[in-house]
Amino acid sequence: MTPLEEVLSGRDERAAWQKKMLAAREGAFVCQIGLNVPGFPKRVPGDIKIVKECRRFLLACVGAAPFEEHYLDNGAGLCWQGAFDGRKFDARAMKDAAVEAENSMEAGRILDIDVLTSEGQLSRLDMGLPPRRCLVCGESAKACARAGKHDPAELREIVMRIIKTAAAGR
Repeated sequence: MTPLEEVLSGRDERAAWQKKMLAAREGAFVCQIGLNVPGFPKRVPGDIKIVKECRRFLLACVGAAPFEEHYLDNGAGLCWQGAFDGRKFDARAMKDAAVEAENSMEAGRILDIDVLTSEGQLSRLDMGLPPRRCLVCGESAKACARAGKHDPAELREIVMRIIKTAAAGR
């Protein structure tokens, strides 16, 4: 299997777990925390520490406890997924906390935090928030990624530096 096939298979596994968790309870929502790591491999030293720290941050911000949670380690990298009872906890509050984590945590620029409901994924734009900015030039990260605007090796170097610093706790 090629690295790209491994990533796609890993994403499929993540989506299957999300679907299963959303179906577990009426009104459930899922929060998934991963890292945006360009290139291969997707697993990098320190990633588990950053994902666990972000999980603690989000649960403390929202005062929420998942009814189901697990870590997945596959070709798409490491992620944490937690399912929450939407009758007890608010998905939009979780997305607000996710944006706060992205804006305030040391590794925030490379966190990939999704909040999904049965109606679909909550996006920054849906909540009236600006799009994420590119690590290199500050433009829209999605636009730069789609256009292949920056050297993947340069992006990976920046991300690895952020992970190393954040995982060291500096």
